Amino acid sequence: MTERGPFLSVSHLRKAYLETQAVDDVSFEVAGNAEQGEIIGLVGKNGAGKSTVIKMLAGVVTPDAGEIAIEGEPVAFRNPQHPKTLGLAFMHQELEQLPRMSVAENVILGSPVPRRFGVLIDWRRLHAISREITDLLNLDLDPKASVDGLSVAEKRLLMIGRALHMRAKLLVLDEPSASLTGREIEHLHEICGRIKSRGGSIIYVSHRLQEILDLTDRVIVMRDGRLVDEGPTSRFDQQTLVRAIIGAADQSLSADQKRLRSRGDVALDSPVVLETEGLTRGTAVRGVSLKLRRGEVLGIAGLVGAGRTELARLIFGADRRDSGTIKVNGEPVAPRSPREAIRDGIALLPEDRRNEGLVLDFGVRDNVTLAALSSFTSRLRLFPSRRRESRQTAKMIERLDIVAADQEMPVRYLSGGNQQKAVLGKWLTRGADAFIFDEPTAGIDVDAKAQIYDLARALAGEGKGILFISSEFAELTRACDRVVVMREGQLVGDLSGSEMTEENMVALCYGR
Repeated sequence: MTERGPFLSVSHLRKAYLETQAVDDVSFEVAGNAEQGEIIGLVGKNGAGKSTVIKMLAGVVTPDAGEIAIEGEPVAFRNPQHPKTLGLAFMHQELEQLPRMSVAENVILGSPVPRRFGVLIDWRRLHAISREITDLLNLDLDPKASVDGLSVAEKRLLMIGRALHMRAKLLVLDEPSASLTGREIEHLHEICGRIKSRGGSIIYVSHRLQEILDLTDRVIVMRDGRLVDEGPTSRFDQQTLVRAIIGAADQSLSADQKRLRSRGDVALDSPVVLETEGLTRGTAVRGVSLKLRRGEVLGIAGLVGAGRTELARLIFGADRRDSGTIKVNGEPVAPRSPREAIRDGIALLPEDRRNEGLVLDFGVRDNVTLAALSSFTSRLRLFPSRRRESRQTAKMIERLDIVAADQEMPVRYLSGGNQQKAVLGKWLTRGADAFIFDEPTAGIDVDAKAQIYDLARALAGEGKGILFISSEFAELTRACDRVVVMREGQLVGDLSGSEMTEENMVALCYGR
């Protein structure tokens, strides 16, 4: 490193969540030269452990083991404010501004406010500080202007300006170029170069591999919670980075996968059950057009922030679209709410199944029959027949292999896999033509995952269409007939057959 030694040292960090080892023995250093910093690219797939490492550096998450040292002194961060006092600053993916407040007030956020006589805010000094920072950023902004009127790029740069005002020695940027144009990204890179030349260092997290190659001095690659490669950026190109990110997993098709491919070929001749054309909502979903056929399991791959869940919510009527059309069985539909989407034959297994898919204090029976209560009533009854509900629930328990003490057991006490089956049981009871599985295997064990894959295939075998959203690319190759890839709100690839590999998915996600 440098004669002064590293500014930041991370040694053997570990962090587990229940049985998942999110970070496993991670060690690295960041330069501490007062005259010239460095820019480090941090890359890896979803779930590689990048976010957990950042949260530990930010004082949000406490390591289970390992050590963080600042300028050679071990530290144990007490809260998210503690790292800031030691020269660390963070710009997360989510914009952190105070709405309806001025540029100057947002620049000073988190730092002492200049005051007159120790009491009154010194607005003249505050505005002068703001101008100094915005001049460094080449931003022509009125210190008194509200941040509500700024562009996304200006807001992101203003967050960097806040770190400059705090005189941070290490700035962690998490996907800072998301939603920026080419020229805005160039401006961002110029600012990063200026910070480096003034002695500051940057950890730069990005899914855009060319950006990593163009900007950084050194690259750290994480996979499955571990640091698997590290070296000067000059040693890497896009191909070697992709291979480091996904590992040396066998990309050939198994016999089981080949069987699924042949089923996919048949599905291509089937009627279209769900179609979107130019579906758009702001920058989250931009002009998405896709066709889902009867008997098909269509995977949607993408990195965090690619727009996959946002697309699912648009189709399900949970969010309003700006433009575009949706068709079910060839008929135009315009769901303005989940209720209308259900009526149109669309079902969603949401990513957050506990809060959005289930009523946790209700039993299995009440959850399974919740979306179809009217079918358990008759002209002579004002309330659903519990006997008919129980019969239907028993069928779902047997069909989906739901493990529960009895039908009245609150679903909050079920395992993650059985909770997911209860959500699916609700939609099977209600009936639908198109099913959207959003991260259906998140937080469930291996056996339950295999059951979810089989259930998706079984539904496809009944002529249903399945949209299967997953951050685990390996399971997309196993469960799906075809995979489309999203990046920055757009569809950027359509893979099937022998092209449907993890390597190709990652390459498309990272812009190759």
